[in-house]
Amino acid sequence: MNNDVKALADLGIEVRIKSKTDEKFPKEPLAGITSIPASGQAGGTIEVTEFTDPTKVYIPDRPDTGDMDYEYNYTLAKYKAIKAYCDNTEKDILIKYPEGDGVLYSGVCQTWKNEKSVGSDALKGTLHTVPSTSPEDKEIEEVQALIATE
Repeated sequence: MNNDVKALADLGIEVRIKSKTDEKFPKEPLAGITSIPASGQAGGTIEVTEFTDPTKVYIPDRPDTGDMDYEYNYTLAKYKAIKAYCDNTEKDILIKYPEGDGVLYSGVCQTWKNEKSVGSDALKGTLHTVPSTSPEDKEIEEVQALIATE
């Protein structure tokens, strides 16, 4: 498969979490993740129109990371594994994309079981992260260096 096609696939996306004191991310990614968030959002706009301006004038505001939520297939084992990271302390979170590059940020994690109704999809859970740093793009080599090999 050529890299252009591989980049379009979701096969190989991985999510890892570690404590700030851990040197490397665990070798194994979180199990059951089915959706990942955008790695940032467009900034807002601030109106700076003056009485002499014939039209409204705006300047860009700071970008907003917003909440970064992940969805996972719920099982008690997966819920407990993810819940272990939800201790109200800041963690490092790494998203690895299929080609090996990634996004790194820090934040506090929370998790819960999602709503469910008869005949709908499989039961899901949400891993909710509140970023305390801006998501930072990482090159393939940087991502590889962040993950434990044993």
